[in-house]
Amino acid sequence: MTGWQKVAALTALYVVGMLWVNWTMVRRVRGAVAERAAWTIGDFDAAFTDADPRIAPAVRDALAPWYGEGVVPRPEDTLRRFLKMDRGEIDDLVAAAAARLGQPIAGPTVPDLPDVAAVVRHLDAILRGTCEAALPPIAPDQY
Repeated sequence: MTGWQKVAALTALYVVGMLWVNWTMVRRVRGAVAERAAWTIGDFDAAFTDADPRIAPAVRDALAPWYGEGVVPRPEDTLRRFLKMDRGEIDDLVAAAAARLGQPIAGPTVPDLPDVAAVVRHLDAILRGTCEAALPPIAPDQY
């Protein structure tokens, strides 16, 4: 095999791999849309009747970029595994939802939140003033 043939083979392998990854993502999104066809915005809001009624819509709006049009989040959706969010994106999500509620969060004070329901409960605790995240963050040298 000449050098150009190796380059062509590796390029073809790369293209096939990228097509497979993209097709997997398309199937995953289609599956989520089909599975959640009966799940409505009202169902999501009703899952959090014990929380402030402004929180569920704020979290839904903040999560919209991760779900796409027509897909409503479920409380049990995990942030890291299902939505593939990293720590910084989770902090940004909570900060965006808190800003929509008029309660900006200063600094990375968000605890480890496993799922969408935990985000709603955390923001509810902030609004009620029973959460440490409502306080200014502690600098690393103050531990």
